Amino acid sequence: MPRLWRLTRNRYGRAVYDALARRGITATEMIEYVADLEDAPAADGGSQRSAYTVEVCDPSTVTALDAPVEELRPDELVVAALEDGRPRSYLFCSVDATHEIHPLERELRFEGAYIRRVFVDPDHRNRGIATALVGETCRLARERGAKRATALVALDNSPSRALFERHGFTPSRRRRYVRIGPFSHRSVRPS
Repeated sequence: MPRLWRLTRNRYGRAVYDALARRGITATEMIEYVADLEDAPAADGGSQRSAYTVEVCDPSTVTALDAPVEELRPDELVVAALEDGRPRSYLFCSVDATHEIHPLERELRFEGAYIRRVFVDPDHRNRGIATALVGETCRLARERGAKRATALVALDNSPSRALFERHGFTPSRRRRYVRIGPFSHRSVRPS
């Protein structure tokens, strides 16, 4: 039996979700992961030496990966893994900011770092790149005064959930949202 995320995390699953949303039908469940950055170990800077470098970069650097840079906040960081100057992955990070969370159709305020839009080029997955990105981003956020980091991950996104759990993020809440036409229901409960 294929895992649920393999059925939904592809262009076909996204097309179905978008088609239903256009008709006023949407449902999502997101897990809010939180990590304490004060006690977190320092990032090792990439203990397994590779051809990738992880660094803060200009948003234009990751446009080749179809990164949605138009949605960046002015104070948000783009952290990317580069190979010979070419982007292979990215994520966005802000500190003490409010973001519109489109799947929840709601604005949320995040105290500390908020990590989002983690993406690794499919040809470069399973090489520790996302792990290096999250580790370096937590280090950068700690340097900027963040005492904690938060990530919202869709329930069906098993790879991202595992990534954040490996970094010591723990589920703190589950946020559900369902809308059918003019009727909607929200719930937030501890994980």
